[in-house]
Amino acid sequence: MARKHGGAAVRPPLDQMTLDELRSWVRQTRAALQQKMQREQAYLARRASRGIRTPTDEAYEADALLEADVLAMLDEMEQIMSRQG
Repeated sequence: MARKHGGAAVRPPLDQMTLDELRSWVRQTRAALQQKMQREQAYLARRASRGIRTPTDEAYEADALLEADVLAMLDEMEQIMSRQG
């Protein structure tokens, strides 16, 4: 399904994936994004426990809102695909 580029998987264009490939990509992407969000939250919690807060921490918090929106989009994609068979 995906080629490797510099150690990271590069997916084919969505419109060139089969429905099964797209479903798999959505599941894998959701899991990876959830892990990323958990790592960032743990990082922010550790820093907050030490009383550390910088503009980077604020950027991570803002990114979490975008990441939550992307997760919701992936959920919507999966719902749409489930209706297509």
